[in-house]
Amino acid sequence: MLDAPASERSRRLVALNAVLTVVARHSNLLLPRPFEELAGAVCRFAPFHLLAVVFPEPEGELLAYATFRGETLSAAPFAARLPAPAALFRRVFGEGKTFSCESTRAGDALDKMGAAEGCLSYVALPVRSAPPGAEPGQPAARSSAPASAGAGPVIAALVLGYAEAAAAAPVALLEELAEALGAGLDRSLRVVAGEREAAERLLRIRELEEQHRNLLDNAPLIIFRLDPESGELSFLNRHAERLLGVPVAEALRTPGFLAEAHADPEGVMCFEDAVARAKLGAPSASYEARLRRRGGDAITARGTVYPLVSDRGRVVAIEGVLADVSTEHAARTRLIQVDRLSTLGTLAAGVAHEINNPAAFILLGLDMLDRLLRGPNVRMEGAAASSASELLQELRDSIKRIVDIVRDLKLFASPPQPEGSRRTLTDANRTVESALSLTRGQIIERAQIVKSLSEVPPVLMEDGRLGQVIVNLLVNAAQAIPKPSSKLEAREQTVTVETRSDGQTVEIVVTDTGAGIAEENLPRIWAPFFTTKGPEVGTGLGLSISREIIERAGGQIAAESPVPGADPPGGARFIISLPAAGRTEEATPSVSPVPRLVSKRARVLVVEDEASLARALSEQLGRVHQVSLAPSADAAMGMLAGGQRFDVVLCDLRMPGMSGDVFYTRVRESDPALAQGFIFMTGVGFGADFERFLASSGRPLLEKPFSAEDALSAIAEVVSANSASARGSGA
Repeated sequence: MLDAPASERSRRLVALNAVLTVVARHSNLLLPRPFEELAGAVCRFAPFHLLAVVFPEPEGELLAYATFRGETLSAAPFAARLPAPAALFRRVFGEGKTFSCESTRAGDALDKMGAAEGCLSYVALPVRSAPPGAEPGQPAARSSAPASAGAGPVIAALVLGYAEAAAAAPVALLEELAEALGAGLDRSLRVVAGEREAAERLLRIRELEEQHRNLLDNAPLIIFRLDPESGELSFLNRHAERLLGVPVAEALRTPGFLAEAHADPEGVMCFEDAVARAKLGAPSASYEARLRRRGGDAITARGTVYPLVSDRGRVVAIEGVLADVSTEHAARTRLIQVDRLSTLGTLAAGVAHEINNPAAFILLGLDMLDRLLRGPNVRMEGAAASSASELLQELRDSIKRIVDIVRDLKLFASPPQPEGSRRTLTDANRTVESALSLTRGQIIERAQIVKSLSEVPPVLMEDGRLGQVIVNLLVNAAQAIPKPSSKLEAREQTVTVETRSDGQTVEIVVTDTGAGIAEENLPRIWAPFFTTKGPEVGTGLGLSISREIIERAGGQIAAESPVPGADPPGGARFIISLPAAGRTEEATPSVSPVPRLVSKRARVLVVEDEASLARALSEQLGRVHQVSLAPSADAAMGMLAGGQRFDVVLCDLRMPGMSGDVFYTRVRESDPALAQGFIFMTGVGFGADFERFLASSGRPLLEKPFSAEDALSAIAEVVSANSASARGSGA
């Protein structure tokens, strides 16, 4: 520089000062804004069409930071990886010397790309790293050698492209500017390397966070975090959204969401108590509660809430998990029900024994009464004697039916015998009759009973086991048929029981016209605990136990759904096949229907489908009240629609066609005052659906058999309560 004219030296110093000022001002020249400033400083002293700083990359590539500039063309800086021209790479990065390209049109593919952008020639100058101990902004030592003890290796190339021949390029000035850039680009590379390392660390942290979030979101648990001050949600995993059907975003902005998600007051209390303990830094025992699901049935969950405590003992967060234990709870409930059924069976056997004693006494007493009425000292007119005789016979038949039912219950409730135990000859037809007697009350309100019993030989079975299977099939058939709203609908549904034999095999067929069994469930119905009913209705063990009983007797049981040839398609058919044990005496004839006892009051309407029971109630209650009879709920609805008024309605719960609960619901909608005069009667064991109905209606219940005094007392209480209510309301 000292050999150059003074004006030239001055120009070079100004150029170096401008470049060094940019280098000193910025720690990283490769950012867009510093690079623009660098391009502006160089352009003032060496106008160019393209300015680029390129770094060697593995596999012969160049990492280029570049910008275009000219009188009419300007573009923002950009970075790109490009294939390196072999001659440039060897000359600049191998030999550390300046490389010139006089015409890009004659060069390789990269040069021709530059020509297409208007860059017809270029100069590439080596940029060395700063010498040891160099201060920021200090130029590298001038050397034309590839490397020297006073300067580091070539780290980059400064490339200036021109829209014309590069012969007029100020090469000497550009070499000095390249030397001045050494320290700045060296520092920039270190900064970029540090940023890249930090970026990689940040990326790794984000990857770990994503893995952690995926783990939380996909864990089969509801995982949550609460603010220790407000107790509101601050985190909820995605599985909660899938399980509860509520979007996470909605849950997070809903005050008290988790407390509201608990379906029962007891669950809310357990959750809030656990949160209160966690706020004090104390853990709490796990609890079970039902959780609401949007658009679905509630689930059973086991909840655990615990505090997160800092080293200083401060509660910084409250966390917890809610695990879906519905399957476990259902299995546990079914096992409890199995144990309860076993206990009930034992109790039924004991109760049956206790009932037989007074029943036997009643039968003897009726015989004694019959002899007394026929004695020489008793004078009765012809009509009275005939009526007394008929009444005694009806009472005798009724008690015999009670004895038969108790005997069947005792037989069915007896525990299973061990494998290989003694079997007895069993009359299939008699067993069917007994099973129908026990299940008639559940069937008649939904469907008609159709019997087709052929003369069949006996089968060899354990006592009572065949009856247990048939009862189970009949109950399932009744439950498969929806409860009808009218007697006409009930007539359209049937439960059919058939027996038939070819002399070698006895078949018992139970067919219903109900909903049928889904195709995918048909192979699964024999599995223990499988059921499509709620846990309050079925245990899922009936068919499994039934198949075990039949197979233990050497037979088979099969299911078909839909029933072949059914119109419309649907229903289910169960076929029991058992080996015949030989011919038997003529099957025991069917048992006559059971007469029932009833009672009534004031203007009393008795709704009872058993004619004998209805007559008895009318005679007993008619001594005190004005009594009207209706043989069905449909008939009673007709009487009410015709304008007849009543104070009390004594209504049977289970009747063909419209049942008592449906009748009550319709009356309550049209005449709430009359609904308060209902008294229900039942003589058949009722299930969970009737228990819920009776609890919600709040109406009194008379369980058959009951005395006339019981009925009169119930009527008196209802009339008195309704009168008091009417006086209180000013009616």
